[in-house]
Amino acid sequence: MAYQTHYGGIIWTNHAQERLLSRGVPQHMALSAFQSPDATFPGKNPGTMQYEKKIESSTITLIVKQNEKREWVILSGWIDPPLFGTKDYKQREEWKKYKKAGFWGKIWYQVKKQLGM
Repeated sequence: MAYQTHYGGIIWTNHAQERLLSRGVPQHMALSAFQSPDATFPGKNPGTMQYEKKIESSTITLIVKQNEKREWVILSGWIDPPLFGTKDYKQREEWKKYKKAGFWGKIWYQVKKQLGM
């Protein structure tokens, strides 16, 4: 997938492009989420907005803001649930296993994480 810095009349940061690529979200789907969101919320950081769009069984979320020229900038994006095989999917599966583990299992997960396993 090739991502563009200027696409759909919007500026896409390198961070947003990298995140969408690693999460398997095509830029045209993210653009659709921006152009016709199902919901918008104020973002965690001042001046940002969170756009959400349900597409089939997934929700695409974008973090956006306007720059000083009033141009829209996509800062980051993701899909929930994560797509199979992506880093986010693997992290989610590990989190599920961690939550189900007993005391010693959680200790083992923490040791593995610290050792980079």
